[in-house]
Amino acid sequence: MIVPPPAMRPWSRPRIEIVADFGIFAVEKGLLHDAAGQPMRDVFTFGCRNWCNVVAVTPAQEIVFVWQYRFGPGELSLEVPGGVIDAGEAPEAAARRELLEESGFEAGKIELLSDLQPNPALQGNRIYSYVAWDAVPTGSTAFDELEECETALVPRSALGALLDSGQVQHALVAVALETFLRRHGAGP
Repeated sequence: MIVPPPAMRPWSRPRIEIVADFGIFAVEKGLLHDAAGQPMRDVFTFGCRNWCNVVAVTPAQEIVFVWQYRFGPGELSLEVPGGVIDAGEAPEAAARRELLEESGFEAGKIELLSDLQPNPALQGNRIYSYVAWDAVPTGSTAFDELEECETALVPRSALGALLDSGQVQHALVAVALETFLRRHGAGP
């Protein structure tokens, strides 16, 4: 353990209710209690399902990226394949599914890269990032209703420069790529 555990105790939300459900996320209202159990006030959070990302590496040492339109900024975004984990689906199975659906690639070996909280100030979900080795194109894509992707292969040796260029704007993708570079380097 690098940082010792805190002496403070967690606060709690003994009552949570959904005040709005928008499919991809819900707005939750919860009564907040401090560590001593004293009621504070209501807080609002987003109820989101868990997500996954896949840093897929081809036998030629290329990383599989996809371009896709993102509603938030209203522009195309360069990302690794990924998406929402379906109810009852294991994170690794979702990663394999998303890789195939968004890029048409499949991989032999897949390993967990990170298991993080995307934004714990407002959300309680997790993002699982995987590295998939020996990814090869094996099938056609299967986009969701509001999804269209274009595959782009980037040499593994260019990942650092790509990140430094600012072309990857999705923070969760950048974290997965930075973790990949720290653990596996820019190439053999």
